[in-house]
Amino acid sequence: MDPQPEGNEGTSAALERIHRLERQERDRITRELATADRRAQSIEQGLGPTDSRRERLKRMEHMLRFPMAALGVAWAVCGIIVLTTHSTGATSEAFVVALFVIWLIIVLECLVRYIVVPDRRRYFACRQIEPVLVVLPAFQVWRILGVEQASVIWGEGTSHFLAILRHRGLFRVLLAATGLLFLGAWVDLLCEKHAPGSNIHSYGDALWWAVVTVTTVGYGDRFPVTPGGRAVAVILMLVGIGLIGTLTATVASFFVQEHTDANKAQLQSAHEDLGARIGDLDARLARIEAALVGPPGAPGPSPGSDPPIPP
Repeated sequence: MDPQPEGNEGTSAALERIHRLERQERDRITRELATADRRAQSIEQGLGPTDSRRERLKRMEHMLRFPMAALGVAWAVCGIIVLTTHSTGATSEAFVVALFVIWLIIVLECLVRYIVVPDRRRYFACRQIEPVLVVLPAFQVWRILGVEQASVIWGEGTSHFLAILRHRGLFRVLLAATGLLFLGAWVDLLCEKHAPGSNIHSYGDALWWAVVTVTTVGYGDRFPVTPGGRAVAVILMLVGIGLIGTLTATVASFFVQEHTDANKAQLQSAHEDLGARIGDLDARLARIEAALVGPPGAPGPSPGSDPPIPP
């Protein structure tokens, strides 16, 4: 027998990798289509049954997307000018009036949609960021993307964030670290408030120093000079190092577990399908065996004759 070419094994492995990558890409596309379909269903459910009012609402929202986004940008610009400049007189009053007028237009537009929409409760339940758009008009730029789409993405992001906080007790770790942060700032203030050469004289200064220390930034504008304050600094440094490592590891573990769960679900579905196929083959083999053997007491098939195959 001729030896098998050495390149066949490498070719088979390469083909297997190609098939595996193809399956992964197909699964990714399937998940993206499922996510898009779920978002579309959420949006459609929010608008309620189809009627003339719904069609008018859709046309009105489509026409007002860019104008409302432009109003949001104008409101943000006016707000920045009012907050960052110290001018007085007619110019300052004009910007303040512009802020109020823009906000009033946004509120009126929201009220009109509230009157036009067929099912108000379901409509605004599917637009969770609508209050944010009214209270902070600068976020009207989300209208370009679509408020429903942005609300669905916001809901998914919130769910993921809460799931990460619940993963492996991360919320309790953050809560304990926050408590140590405020406690460390208070203890440091007690040590540093009346010390000679100290630059921490209020709880705000101490809290700022504690935050900078825990995050391992080390800004340098505030620092302890007493032994007690430096001991608190060492503790907060160790807490900050452990907190950053725990946070990074927990977030990575969450996404790895999410990917693993998706793969497990896919493998379980494949195993169930394989089990069903094996069960069907067992049933077919049992019928073939019964046809070959025949009922009890019946003579077997004659030699040379083909056994009947059940349908």
